[in-house]
Amino acid sequence: QALDFLEAAPLEWDNTVNKTFRVKEEIQPLQNAMVETIKNDITQFSGQMEAFVKEFHANGPFKWSPDEGDNVHAVYAKLDESQQKLVKMETEAQAFTELEELFELTSSRHTRLKDMRLELGLLKMVWDTICLVQFLFSSWKSTLWADIDTEVLLDETKMLQTQIKKLPRRVRDWDVYQNLEAEVRNMATVLPLVHELHSPAMRDRHWKALITVTRKSFEKGPSFALEDLLALELHLYVEGVMEIVETANKELKVESKLKVIEDCWSAMSLEFDRHRDTEVFVLVASDELLETLEDHQMQLQSMVGMGRFVDFFRSRVNTWQHTLGNVETVLKLLLGVQKSWSSLEAIFLASADIRAQLPDDTKRFEGVDTEFKELMLDAQARPGVIACCNTDGREQMLSAQNKELEKCQKALNEYLDMKKNVFPRFYFVSNMALLDILSNGNNPPKIMPHLESVYDGIGNLKLEESSKAKKDDESLEGAEGKVAAPEFNNASAMIAKDGEVVRFLTQFEIIGAVEHWLTQLTIWMQDTLRAITDTAITDAANWDVDRPREVWTLDYPAQLSLLASQIVWTEETEAVLEEFENGAEDAIKKYHEICTSRLEALIKLVIGELSKNDRNKVITCITIDVHNRDIVGMLVEKKVESTQDFAWQSQIKFYWDAEKKQVDIKICDFASVYSFEYVGNCGRLVITPLTDRCYVTLTTALRLFLGGAPAGPAGTGKTETTKDLARGLGVPCYVFNCSDQFNYQTMADIFKGLAQVGAWGCFDE
Repeated sequence: QALDFLEAAPLEWDNTVNKTFRVKEEIQPLQNAMVETIKNDITQFSGQMEAFVKEFHANGPFKWSPDEGDNVHAVYAKLDESQQKLVKMETEAQAFTELEELFELTSSRHTRLKDMRLELGLLKMVWDTICLVQFLFSSWKSTLWADIDTEVLLDETKMLQTQIKKLPRRVRDWDVYQNLEAEVRNMATVLPLVHELHSPAMRDRHWKALITVTRKSFEKGPSFALEDLLALELHLYVEGVMEIVETANKELKVESKLKVIEDCWSAMSLEFDRHRDTEVFVLVASDELLETLEDHQMQLQSMVGMGRFVDFFRSRVNTWQHTLGNVETVLKLLLGVQKSWSSLEAIFLASADIRAQLPDDTKRFEGVDTEFKELMLDAQARPGVIACCNTDGREQMLSAQNKELEKCQKALNEYLDMKKNVFPRFYFVSNMALLDILSNGNNPPKIMPHLESVYDGIGNLKLEESSKAKKDDESLEGAEGKVAAPEFNNASAMIAKDGEVVRFLTQFEIIGAVEHWLTQLTIWMQDTLRAITDTAITDAANWDVDRPREVWTLDYPAQLSLLASQIVWTEETEAVLEEFENGAEDAIKKYHEICTSRLEALIKLVIGELSKNDRNKVITCITIDVHNRDIVGMLVEKKVESTQDFAWQSQIKFYWDAEKKQVDIKICDFASVYSFEYVGNCGRLVITPLTDRCYVTLTTALRLFLGGAPAGPAGTGKTETTKDLARGLGVPCYVFNCSDQFNYQTMADIFKGLAQVGAWGCFDE
């Protein structure tokens, strides 16, 4: 059967196909009629679809404005309606597609419906975002001003902006999208401004300025919320708002600084301290106060230059500038007057000599003294800096006092200059010490402590009662049975600072004004040293006979035994050089041996029992003798043949002029005379080759009328070398430790003294 069926199958299939063709021919007219009907229906449907799309584009919710307050429910209702119509049309389109397939017609794509479906979905997506934005923004608007956390709100706004940017590009040309984006962008602009307006610097005046800028009024009360700020449309006035905030911040800085200045000076008080042992309290110059004053004045000056930012406080700033300016002026005047008063008070009120010599100026000072003490009492009663310095008439009063004190100081200086011109060494003592000297001119024991500041070597005088005073005392004692205080008007010797005593040839009478007898004392000192030198040189001729040099050394003051030794050494050395020049080849060598033996004798002496002063004297002689011996050895070594050789000319040489009773000094082409300034038993420096070069340089500078400036590290002997050379020449040398307190007047006084005394000035550091 199966085989039969398979054999019959082709025939059956052919019959079926033929039957199909026959049926198709039979229904062809009906099919053609139906195709025409379907085509007409599709054409009609396409028209309906086009109309629907146009109507959707025309009336759909493609527009939105935050200001219009559109009803979201109405929008979604419209979207639902469009959705239903679209679904219906999509159903019809599907049916037509099936008919076209059935009747073997060309399929219609209905692309407009697909576009419509996409746009409707995108539009819904946009409106969903709008609903989210409106919901969030509405919830923010009721936030009260104090509760606004702009950072949180700004973070959420940025998230919304990111979400909007992720929407498909197709929606970006739609008005609804653009307005949505603008709304969120405006919020992102406004929130930072809200944050800035939260600045603690904002005052009522700044909020009024905000009303002016935005042209919208509002009231910043307890119910002031974000909604009120959003209503101002701050995004339209960004620059104006930022300018207001900047002004507020700058004004806050000015206000804060002014507050600090006001608080500081309201609490700032002057400090007072007792003046010496008196009942007067004087102002203490507080560095902290002066630094604060300078700092605050600079701050006020910088405020003035801040332009519009300081306009609101300009009157306060100007007031404080004026006030602190007064404080500075009055404080400077007060400290200046106080300094002058302090230095003059002990002079005009305590010095009987000055009161007698300057009666008019004493009265002037007494008037200032009374006023100044009253001023100090008033200042103590009101120690506040502002109250004290801004008292009416205080500046004028201090200026007047300052002028009066300047007159007193000028008169005093003129009086002291008169004394200094008589005895120029007074230029090297302080005014206070000088006044003490002048006021005790008739009381020599009280002047003795000041001698060491006037003379390099004299520390005291050996005072003795005059014979006339003794007789007067004896007669007074016989008449009344009382013993009067002795009057020491004679001096028999000068005593060095180190204790060495040099007796005067005759008693020195202390009579007349102190400046006159001190001038005479200087001459007496020089004459005494000159006479002792003459005797010492005469006795030195017996060194090799009955009075050895080492014994002779102990008979004279250290300075003069050394000077006489150098005179003898110079004379003997030049003599042996002449002998050498005349043919005695071993003359210098023999003299070298003599120098060595003399040196050894001094060394033996110093090893034995000696007093402190004698030991120092012998050590000084040994120091110079070693150098002299070395020079003679150098002459032998270099085979110097003449006194004109530079090796000899470069040494300091001393020559005694018996007729003039003076010592001539030569070194290279420098020549001078020994000044016989008493230096005591102070010792001398060890002379090195560098010391020799310094001596040559400094003396050559003197010959050229120049100064010398030894340079080198601290502690290498610059000052000591200069002083040692001065002592070698018998010249007084005054050392001045320079500081920033030195001014042209100080230098002028020093040079006046140096020029008149004929002394050296060593300006250290």
